[in-house]
Amino acid sequence: MIENFRSGFMHTALGPAMVIWGFGYALVDFLGFLAGRTALGASLLAALPMFVLGVVLTLQLDRLREETRGRSPLLRWPLLGLAFAAATAVQASFDLYWMRWLALSFVPGWQAWALHIGSQRFAAVTILTLWTFALTLTVLWAARFNVAVEASAAKAASAEAMALQAQTAALRLQLNPHFLFNTLNSISTLMVVDRKAEAEEMIDRLSTFLRSSLEGDPMADVPLAREIDAIDAYLDIEATRFGERLAIEIAVAPGTAEASVPNFILQPLVENAIKHGIAPRRGPALLSVGAAREGDDLVLKVANRSASLERDGGASASLGAGAVPVSTNTSAVLSTGIGLANVRRRLAARYGPAARLETEAVAGGFDAVIRLPFAAAAG
Repeated sequence: MIENFRSGFMHTALGPAMVIWGFGYALVDFLGFLAGRTALGASLLAALPMFVLGVVLTLQLDRLREETRGRSPLLRWPLLGLAFAAATAVQASFDLYWMRWLALSFVPGWQAWALHIGSQRFAAVTILTLWTFALTLTVLWAARFNVAVEASAAKAASAEAMALQAQTAALRLQLNPHFLFNTLNSISTLMVVDRKAEAEEMIDRLSTFLRSSLEGDPMADVPLAREIDAIDAYLDIEATRFGERLAIEIAVAPGTAEASVPNFILQPLVENAIKHGIAPRRGPALLSVGAAREGDDLVLKVANRSASLERDGGASASLGAGAVPVSTNTSAVLSTGIGLANVRRRLAARYGPAARLETEAVAGGFDAVIRLPFAAAAG
């Protein structure tokens, strides 16, 4: 609470004005005490009205400066100069004649130096007063400038964070329309061939997958176990589509299930493997998802392998037992996959150079490996 008060006090015009004027009068009174002209307590008490006037005039000058901001320089600067000169004259005159009145009325011991107000003494007091006004107003200007810079930086950071959040949400929710099309087409086919129980099961799986995809904070990290559950829901649907053509293997090393990962980070890699590594090929294929810890890194790997290296021409592809016929979308097969680019952007936004996505085409398949700092999920 005390720190908050100090911070708020010094961030207003009153705080710096009181500090500078108070220090100035305290220094002058201390020098007078050392010279043997005044008693320290009495001189500090006598300086109180001068201190108050100095602070009040400073606040008025600062207010005038702020209120004339944006006005024509031909009007503003002469006005500020006139006000500055007037405040200096008023303050210097008050200081001199206040001390003279005190010497005549209450402190006869001060009469030796306070009664005479010559040009030399008046000039010295005026210069000190002018310097104090100038210093205080400069400090107030610098403080306001610093606050404006901090506010601008905070606003820019907030805008950047909001843009990053929107971008991350958009990337995470960019579901492959081909997957939805093929899944709905498969459900329709199951209904046509009177395999209603399987169709209902596929609808349930699709519902589970979409719920896990769309729920939650896209900016939040999740335990790896939850990410694997979402992948399971997705692969359940694809297993219905491909039947025996698709073998699935998921291996999560001990101690990694509770690792923290970006929400929905594996889905694009698995979807990419299905679309480019499984669907276009003839014959059975294996899709594997693995997680392991290597030093301070969590390594996530999605790989697909096929027994055949030939590309399927489309309708000639043989279906595995229990598979559901689906239409082949040529553009889906030929596209490079926006999912990998999205994953790279999300990793860069979340971890910077500490995380990366590595991809490699190998004989009979494709590997995608994510490396990111290992951290246990919160809660």
